[in-house]
Amino acid sequence: TSTSSPPPSTEPSAASPGASGGPVILPLLVSAEITKGPNRFLFSLTDRENALVAAPDVKVHLLFYDVDTAPDTVVFETDARFFWSIEDTAGLYAASVDFPNAGRWGTRFEATFPDGRTEVVRADYDVRETGTSPVLGATVPSVDTPTLAAVNGDVRALTTDQAPEPRFYEVSISDALTAGEPFVVSFATPAFCRTRTCGPTLDIVKGVAAAYPDLTFINVEPYVMAYEDGALQPVMDARGQLQAAPWTEAWGLPTEPYTFVVRGDGTAAAKFEGVLTAEELKAAIDAL
Repeated sequence: TSTSSPPPSTEPSAASPGASGGPVILPLLVSAEITKGPNRFLFSLTDRENALVAAPDVKVHLLFYDVDTAPDTVVFETDARFFWSIEDTAGLYAASVDFPNAGRWGTRFEATFPDGRTEVVRADYDVRETGTSPVLGATVPSVDTPTLAAVNGDVRALTTDQAPEPRFYEVSISDALTAGEPFVVSFATPAFCRTRTCGPTLDIVKGVAAAYPDLTFINVEPYVMAYEDGALQPVMDARGQLQAAPWTEAWGLPTEPYTFVVRGDGTAAAKFEGVLTAEELKAAIDAL
């Protein structure tokens, strides 16, 4: 498993015409895994100059098509919800969707701007039968992750977070599963994040954790690290690339960050690729 897999490719088609006949907006699919069944469908929108147009006041409606069976028939539709991936700087949209089958699918993105105009673009992409990360409802892998007890209580040996929450490093994933109680685990590296969203994600998880003092929260660095000169440093491979840590490999994570809510029986109740909102995480925890 590589933590640097690119997001699925898109092929815009049937777009609203711009001045030169091309689409005025372009979709950017962020989800590294789009699979049969329930998905948190992540995307952003740019203009033709690659400038982000995603914003709180740009509303997006989605229509989904099964290209393999009826490319112009709407199978289902839903509204997308906007949230900041980097506060006041970069935004994403998320939608909860359930693909009934794998294969070639298309989405029509209908973006309504504050001035009332609507721009439309369609993108086709592949929906896989299965992904590599834990499936919702499946038992998550048991793996020993480092804890404070293994590093003489030095939290700097466990995380690149500049303001770490020690509570996140008291229990390993394997110990949490053995305990048989629900827990939250976030695979995030604030200092070496390829997606630049690990820090914001971990901050959100820490904020939510404060409201659930009796629930176990775990943070693990997704890459192989070495503790040098009072800080964690990545151990690069022969090509100078970051290496996925054993627990990242075991969980089959294609990117970072990833956050999971795990039930007491060890099955995945919710998973969030990339940055998430406090409301999403609270809702998943409360559903337990």
